[in-house]
Amino acid sequence: MTTDAGSRLGELVAQARDAVSVLGEEDRELRRIAFERVLDHLLGNGNGVVRAEPARKLEEPIDAVLGTEQQRVDAAARYFDIDPERVRELFDLSGDEPRLVLPPDKLPREKAAAVREIALLIGGVRTAVGLATGTSHIRQAVSDYQKLDDDFMTTLGAMDKVAVLGKPGSRNRLVRMRAIGAEAARPLAQRLVA
Repeated sequence: MTTDAGSRLGELVAQARDAVSVLGEEDRELRRIAFERVLDHLLGNGNGVVRAEPARKLEEPIDAVLGTEQQRVDAAARYFDIDPERVRELFDLSGDEPRLVLPPDKLPREKAAAVREIALLIGGVRTAVGLATGTSHIRQAVSDYQKLDDDFMTTLGAMDKVAVLGKPGSRNRLVRMRAIGAEAARPLAQRLVA
């Protein structure tokens, strides 16, 4: 029996008890018979068995993926307000997962500053193409650029331009771009492709 069916049965039993509560304790047998009949009536099937409702067919999930590389490039270009041809200087969007392809010398030398810029770029491009961003996506890009250190989560968590959700200590927390993060990501991308 499903939880919903169990809850429903509990409600029906309570209703049946209320219905026979007018009968006195001296009429125990009558009370028992009345309870069974009221419950059978409430169940609507005459045999006292609660039938679980058939499982509802789930709606077909919406396919909102940008299906082609050009669609992803155009979405990133709109997000960062740069020319679509320049997007490829920052990101590889040929696969389902965007990758940062920025030349390493364009990132700050200091690790914390590089983490902040990478977070804005990765968070921005993933937002642009309709993908959620996890700390693992940013950590991988930071690691690829050899900017990963023990202060990674501290640096990311201290950023006012992104919101790091999830429980502290979780391996892959959700990262959402704040409005000020999107505003900061645009001039950053524009500067990097200038």
